[in-house]
Amino acid sequence: MTPEEAWRALDLDLADYLAKKGQKPSCRAGCFACCFGLVTLSRLEGEALLPHLTEAQRGRILQEGPGRLALLAQGKEEADFPSRFFRSRTPCPFLEEGLCGVYPYRPLACRGLLTAGDPALCAPEALAPKGHFLPVPWRMAHRKMEALWEEEERRYGFVVIGEMVSLLYLLLQGLPPGRQEVEALLEAWGVLGGRWGFQLIPL
Repeated sequence: MTPEEAWRALDLDLADYLAKKGQKPSCRAGCFACCFGLVTLSRLEGEALLPHLTEAQRGRILQEGPGRLALLAQGKEEADFPSRFFRSRTPCPFLEEGLCGVYPYRPLACRGLLTAGDPALCAPEALAPKGHFLPVPWRMAHRKMEALWEEEERRYGFVVIGEMVSLLYLLLQGLPPGRQEVEALLEAWGVLGGRWGFQLIPL
């Protein structure tokens, strides 16, 4: 399965599931509270996203990447790191005038985050109540992620998973092909392992 196939398959599966359950997500264009969170990405999905980036988007990745890596190095062991980052309201570099600038190519992690509740409760300061985000769409997205991880392992012999902006930055810089070189690079940045740092599979 390619990332493009996974994106299309998840969209179709979600539409079918939501129709059968009679659920209608309240997510709309211009509703972008979720665009302040940390997004998980694998190398294969990142490589599929890169060709669709504009020069401005690439520029923002190159500008923000080192800072994201530094934050990750400092907070990767802290249990509340994702929530602290979310509350800092640091926007996704693809957020452009309230819209996703890569919407057709957005990661699986973004596609699976849906709510049927009040979108205002998605805001960082709202502290969304339990059950606000629909659990089944997220599980469906995660299954597609796992399928891509299997494909990435077949292609490269191992899988690289990390925070989206950081990983795209490393890909733009030229991620080494070999596991030992990737491991050394991530260790040099201080972002390998921990609760929220980069993961290499198999361990």
